[in-house]
Amino acid sequence: MNRHFIFRNYWWIAMLLGGAAVTVCLYFGGDDRIGLIGTVLAGALGFCYFAQQQKLAETALFHQLFIGFNARYDKINGSLFSLLNKQNLLPEDRSIIVDYFNLCAEEYLFYQQGYIPRKVWRSWCRGMAWYLKRHPFKDVWNDEFKTDSFYGLSLEVIHAGAR
Repeated sequence: MNRHFIFRNYWWIAMLLGGAAVTVCLYFGGDDRIGLIGTVLAGALGFCYFAQQQKLAETALFHQLFIGFNARYDKINGSLFSLLNKQNLLPEDRSIIVDYFNLCAEEYLFYQQGYIPRKVWRSWCRGMAWYLKRHPFKDVWNDEFKTDSFYGLSLEVIHAGAR
């Protein structure tokens, strides 16, 4: 069970666990039944509030990440496209490609942490795969990948994500 499951089903989880706890309180609570049931209900409502607030905070974080990643990509998109099939890269050209790979790696890092939805990651992976099939991106990737500086992002991860 992960947090996305909890975010989608917190009301059912609260009702199921709260109902089970109320049942236990009714049978085994003795003279403290009412107080225990009140505590259980307060705990269930507190859990629902916490889950809503956590979901809201993570949605805001995703929005911030999404806007930031797309803005950074938009800044270099024209430059990336102009580098397609370029034979002799200047140092600044190579730097643009490495910046793109670093952006992809950061996206992967946040995807691994569960802050980027699968649909968004799939779309980004398809874009990465498109570039990585082409020169000079493939060549720069092969050189840079040896440095192990992309937080575990690999061609296998990109192709799996694109499916």
